[in-house]
Amino acid sequence: MSKTYKIITTTVDAVKGDISLLDGEELKRYKRFISDIKKEEFLTARTFLKHALAKELKVAPKQISLSYSDNGKPFLSKIYGDFHFNLSHSNGYIVLATSNHEIGVDLEPISALDEEKLKWFLSDQELKEVKSIKDASQRKFALFQLFTMKEAFIKATDKSFLLDTFTFWYINNQWELQIEGENNWKFDIKTIGNELVVAICYK
Repeated sequence: MSKTYKIITTTVDAVKGDISLLDGEELKRYKRFISDIKKEEFLTARTFLKHALAKELKVAPKQISLSYSDNGKPFLSKIYGDFHFNLSHSNGYIVLATSNHEIGVDLEPISALDEEKLKWFLSDQELKEVKSIKDASQRKFALFQLFTMKEAFIKATDKSFLLDTFTFWYINNQWELQIEGENNWKFDIKTIGNELVVAICYK
């Protein structure tokens, strides 16, 4: 069965930032960054995004104009039809997910996350599930899966679910989302080398 989404990845080093692609609001945002590193990260990610979207939609990159939800999620005008996207970047990598349905993607480096430090982000049930995993390496990877899946879900739904209105259960060595009402969200987990975990939340 084919996926309902497409993933496009690149490295920051492979993208040359093009400031001419920024519209007025994007240019203001770019200039507000105090750090040159943050400026470059924003410009590189936005350049990649516009080139990738332009290729998918068969238009010129300068024709790509983004709108923003009340929560700050970027989206495209309905003139492009049911075309949705989500972007994540970290540790020199950029990942873009596109779909005909709402979609979220999160990219995180694999490091020594401590479940205790993530208490604010984890439900009591999730914390209990993580602590029940005895093998240290399995517990670490499960924690990263959970963290990225929650982030991807929050991004896909544009923060429309409060943290205390959904939770994940660890069933048969994989996380399953529990929410009230209809749950037609699916998740995929991918890795880039041994460095990064990528979670995609889609319908």
